[in-house]
Amino acid sequence: MEKKGMERLVGKHCKIVTKEPGDEKAHVVFGMVSLIDYNAGFLIIESNRGTGCLNMKTIEAIKPSPKKN
Repeated sequence: MEKKGMERLVGKHCKIVTKEPGDEKAHVVFGMVSLIDYNAGFLIIESNRGTGCLNMKTIEAIKPSPKKN
């Protein structure tokens, strides 16, 4: 995942598509981006499942989306 423009996503609700190595299907996560740690390569998100951490290397796509109520 490119670092270009990632800081614009902090505080916004996003649709994040990830694919772990060895998995057949991609996983979709909806949540708000809380923090981006470029040094460690992690993206911290808050979703309806709680706070989570995603590896930036596994992110296939990320798109800002309106919050669904």
